[in-house]
Amino acid sequence: MDWLNSQGYPLEMSVAEVLLNLKFNVIQSEYFIDDESTQQREIDIVASLQKEIGNKLVRISLIIECKVSKDKPWIIFTSENTRLAPPARIAQRAGSRIGNIVLRNLAHKKEIQDLNLFSLPERPGYGLTQAFTNGNDVAYNSCVSVSKATRAISKSVDSRKNDRYVSICLPVIVIDGKLFETYLNESNEMSVIEVSKGVMVWRNPIVGMPHTVINVITKEAIDEYFSSVKTDIIKIIDFITNDPSIISNEPQVTLRTDDIT
Repeated sequence: MDWLNSQGYPLEMSVAEVLLNLKFNVIQSEYFIDDESTQQREIDIVASLQKEIGNKLVRISLIIECKVSKDKPWIIFTSENTRLAPPARIAQRAGSRIGNIVLRNLAHKKEIQDLNLFSLPERPGYGLTQAFTNGNDVAYNSCVSVSKATRAISKSVDSRKNDRYVSICLPVIVIDGKLFETYLNESNEMSVIEVSKGVMVWRNPIVGMPHTVINVITKEAIDEYFSSVKTDIIKIIDFITNDPSIISNEPQVTLRTDDIT
């Protein structure tokens, strides 16, 4: 039992149970092809909501990595200077070919910009680490792993012969342990506060965008977080349903430089 707990299986099962109760389609231990190594890799959970809109199947998925770190808290480094313009918060997400076009078409819609799903905290994160460790950084490796899975799964539908499938994927890391935010305060001194969640605006283009946006959630926050995410995904799908022209083979708008940085 101790070994099972240390490997994170109870956490993975708890997260999956929350998502199943929210009526997500849930796959545990999903596999994907790592673009870099061409080897198969495993991601803990893929949870999706989808709807047929016209001749398209629109699917929005959460790609979730679960980690247990009860004895070593995680630290997210944040700054008020870590920002993204509202359109970029939407456009810089992982999607299939048409999924990326849909994101660009949604990027200037105020109703979508205002969703919690695409909001950033006052101080977004730019780095993530596990405390009291030397060498192998579990937090950094988790960011890489969930980002690679997000890109691979979002692009997997592009190998099919038609454009019926529209995929958008959002990376999430869930930890069973403490999460602390660290930042420089107005006195130029380091402040450390415990938080239940954070958002990484990571300047690592693994998902194919200038930034990779990753939500980091503690186990205590999963019920509230995933319930809010479900509400916002349904709003996005309803918005597209009411304006099917958003699903197009070419972007309807051209993003300005300040929209993507």
